[in-house]
Amino acid sequence: MMHDSMNEMMMDAPGHMLIAWGVLFGVLLLLTGLVVYLVRPMPAHRLSVSDIAQSGPGAAFRRKVEAALARQGPGATKEPVDTIFVLPDISHYTRFMNENRFAFAHAQFIIFELINAMIEAATAELHLSKLEGDAALFYADAHAVSDEAVGRTVMDIFAGFYSARARLMRANICPCAACRHVGSLDLKIFVHKGQAAKFTFRGSVDFFGMDVIVLHRLMKNSMNSHRYVMVTHAARSHCRLPRDLSSGEISEDVDVIGNVPATVFEISDELVAELSERDDRVRPSVLVQTWRKLRQNVRSLGALVFARHRVEKSGY
Repeated sequence: MMHDSMNEMMMDAPGHMLIAWGVLFGVLLLLTGLVVYLVRPMPAHRLSVSDIAQSGPGAAFRRKVEAALARQGPGATKEPVDTIFVLPDISHYTRFMNENRFAFAHAQFIIFELINAMIEAATAELHLSKLEGDAALFYADAHAVSDEAVGRTVMDIFAGFYSARARLMRANICPCAACRHVGSLDLKIFVHKGQAAKFTFRGSVDFFGMDVIVLHRLMKNSMNSHRYVMVTHAARSHCRLPRDLSSGEISEDVDVIGNVPATVFEISDELVAELSERDDRVRPSVLVQTWRKLRQNVRSLGALVFARHRVEKSGY
């Protein structure tokens, strides 16, 4: 009887081995496909801050943005009113975001941290209108905020951005493309004053008026620098920077609108180093940030599959 049982087991062994090898081969094939998928570059699409905030892992970021939007000023205005606009724009953002998926997840984490820092710095005096592309639009009633407060806020935004960037660079132990290139991100800030009517749409504030168009058209200008403050002449008396900066006068030819004169203030490397040390708030440790990045990777896998499908389906 025992001899017969052993013979049956020996006869069944090849079948069990084939099943085991088949399962192992399938797992290896699946892992290989996953690795190939993850290291493929992201689509050459200008993903905006709003896009990545909707991709799944940005829940905490969205809560902070919603909290900032909840602190808006007075509601809709039927008639245009004098409004100060401050528009920080991240330089090299698109090149930074177009990496593989693991780098993309860390890029999300980095961009969220930088945008959060700018929102915290700006909303002490200004209101958040909305996130747009690689920029965030802030505003205030020109008669409700002083020129010193606007100028101080502009420098606070720079300080928030560069101190967050320095912290991310110091805490980094990750070799991915996004984490290696945090230092390539820079900041431009545009300041303009003009007439605009305000309205609320789907939780964010937007504006009607030519002066809003002027502000956004100035983002495409003749400047070769990736780090400066551009203050239009219309806003000069409403934005007093708290320190003397090297400056120059320009006049940008804006389509349909014509020439728009402005003053461009230089933000030197020395000033960036100084601003990078201005943030004295308690920030997460290297261990905490590493854990958050790993968690961001895990949460991003399914969300990025959906995001890619949505982008490719849209044809952008």
